[in-house]
Amino acid sequence: MNKSMLATILAVISTGALAQGPQCNHAQLPYQQMTPVPYDSSPYAPQDTMPEQCRDPQVEAYIRDWEAGKVDFNSIQANDSIAADQRFCKTMDDNGNILEAKDCDLKNAPVGYLWKELSDSPVVIGITNGGKSDHEPHFHGQPECYYVVTGESPTLADNKFQPLKKGQYFYIPGAHIHNTPIMSEQGLGVMYWYPKNAHFDGFKYYWRKDVKNLRVAEEAFDRVDVIRKRDLGLGPYGSNEAIFKK
Repeated sequence: MNKSMLATILAVISTGALAQGPQCNHAQLPYQQMTPVPYDSSPYAPQDTMPEQCRDPQVEAYIRDWEAGKVDFNSIQANDSIAADQRFCKTMDDNGNILEAKDCDLKNAPVGYLWKELSDSPVVIGITNGGKSDHEPHFHGQPECYYVVTGESPTLADNKFQPLKKGQYFYIPGAHIHNTPIMSEQGLGVMYWYPKNAHFDGFKYYWRKDVKNLRVAEEAFDRVDVIRKRDLGLGPYGSNEAIFKK
């Protein structure tokens, strides 16, 4: 190989020209991803200003409109990346089947929780509304941000459950377990987004069942259960029906 040819190859590599093509357009699909080992919790606490890691023009526009009273759960609009027939409030039944929550009303949500998809590109964005209910600890490779639009509830942050209140932000780095059981009767609604991550079909959520026999990951979930018991008086997920009964 002569020097001229070598220089050409190096130039192509340095400009990323070899990394083009449809296989590079989206994040890896779930079956292409290895199971990471999670940290016990986000090292960050809820805060009153947007973390730098969470900044995104579209999200900031949504928040401005919400704070100005221009939108609510019913009227907030998705962008064109969400199919027209998917622009409604979603909930699920006790078997995990996704349903429409009529009028975006929690009374029409069998599990007391609903959400609305706002964007799948250029960044995944959604909004939730939930009544008093337990939520299962989980993690994923993508960092995630919250902005609280209604209510309040404790959230797992810096190895303890800390208050997460209306108007606050919370940043969760990738591969950090997070958990926000809704303990208050006033419920909790959050806008959530995955900064710099688009296309939800490339995401993989990990629950305790997904790390079975990966002992170091199981131990992380065990420690979270200890924190839930210590700070909130909750047992492992699925064992608190008496506390969250309707």
